[in-house]
Amino acid sequence: MITGKRVWVGLGILASLALLAIPAYQPLKFQYAIWRIESASTPEQERAAFLLARRVGRVWEVNTIHTNEFAGLPRRVKQGTNEVTEIEWLEGPWWTGIGQPFRAYRVLLDPANREFLVAK
Repeated sequence: MITGKRVWVGLGILASLALLAIPAYQPLKFQYAIWRIESASTPEQERAAFLLARRVGRVWEVNTIHTNEFAGLPRRVKQGTNEVTEIEWLEGPWWTGIGQPFRAYRVLLDPANREFLVAK
């Protein structure tokens, strides 16, 4: 009997940890996609990162940010050119109906790769 109780307690703890891990997965998958996009060093890596961005979630907006708007960008953005591309996902829990924006910033190595972000 005691081992049966231990098994049920262990299963209960495991189930509660699994339920807690589900909401934690949402931000982690976007942080990984942002890291892949912002750290790509070749056009092929950039293309693969953009395809991953489409698989991770629905790309909400793809904007071009010009030099006069650079003041509002995060510090992690390298401002070495005239244009920076902003990729934005708007995702959130289904029960709230309110999404949280996740943004990645990129100076495109190959402008043709931008087409991989557009949903088909």
